[in-house]
Amino acid sequence: MLLSIVIFIFILGFLIFIHEFGHFIIAKKSGVKVEEFGFGFPPRVWGKQKGETIYSINAIPLGGFVKLYGEDEKPQHLEDPRSFASKSSFAKTLILSAGVVMNLLLAVAIFYFLVGFSGFQSQCPLIYDYHFPFGEQQNFISILAIAKDSPAEKVGLQSKDIIIEGNGIEFKNSKQLIKFINENKGKEIILKIKNSIGGEAKDIEVIPRVNPPENEGSLGIALGDIAEIQYSTGLEKTLVGFLHSFNFAHYSLVGLGHLIKVSFQEQTVEPLAGAVVGPFGILAITKLTIKAGFIAILELIALISLALAIVNILPFPALDGGRLVFVGFEFFTKKRVPLKVERNINLIGFILLILLLMLVSYKDILQFKDILF
Repeated sequence: MLLSIVIFIFILGFLIFIHEFGHFIIAKKSGVKVEEFGFGFPPRVWGKQKGETIYSINAIPLGGFVKLYGEDEKPQHLEDPRSFASKSSFAKTLILSAGVVMNLLLAVAIFYFLVGFSGFQSQCPLIYDYHFPFGEQQNFISILAIAKDSPAEKVGLQSKDIIIEGNGIEFKNSKQLIKFINENKGKEIILKIKNSIGGEAKDIEVIPRVNPPENEGSLGIALGDIAEIQYSTGLEKTLVGFLHSFNFAHYSLVGLGHLIKVSFQEQTVEPLAGAVVGPFGILAITKLTIKAGFIAILELIALISLALAIVNILPFPALDGGRLVFVGFEFFTKKRVPLKVERNINLIGFILLILLLMLVSYKDILQFKDILF
């Protein structure tokens, strides 16, 4: 558990540093004075001034910030060339979006390495029916876990086996396969399977149980839908880091819309809440990922970095995307939003984000308690 916490803090700290360094370096290049570069949120635990900037470590290690001179846009700041307030809308946009760009570029770099050294192919679990915009996609039904002493274990089925057919019938997704198994309880069925790591397809004969133990299916297996993406053309291979990042970003955003739609249809927040994780959820995922090895940890870093980019660019108050909305308003109307209004909107947004983080954290502790403790 201690190792998981150390690695989790390292990953989170590294990604926050990358994000805030983006704001920091572009602000410096734009001639804006950076008053503080902070890891975590106040109160301050440690700080050291170097040049004109204070570098600090703060008590709440769930974020970070770069404090720019003139962000509060007082009258004297509008004429000071070193202030954020005096910069053009274009310069402000570059500074505010730099953190998102850095997180995105980190994900791109890692995906270049991972996908390139995997034969330009990658697998992704599917939580809904989806087709990736780039690459050639082929969907599989994969065994995620096998219960002890179950019919599946007794006939030699293994985790990560891919089920191709059942009695000669091909299935589009795991729901169809589960329906087929339930319709054949007590009858011998022939499953054509192939191990995802390699090996030829083979037939397995097995009889689904009529009365399985509680929380176990008739075969005693947990199933999941897996998409395999293959980047084949020269252009796809050249741009694979960007294309793979776009694929996952698009999948995440479309998936978010899908879950919101399902939550409205079912009149419950459970579908959406179950898919959203906070720090404790990421800690639980990190603990599981460590067991899978270094490559899996690298992929987790890329996915979290990509998620940070997506979340921060959303047009929500207090996030980078929310601040960009004010810059856009200034650019198109040639008028500034009154400072008090902008402050209050961002404060409300920040409070809502903290409350949401607390709710998600509480949900994560309940959902992942067996992994965390």
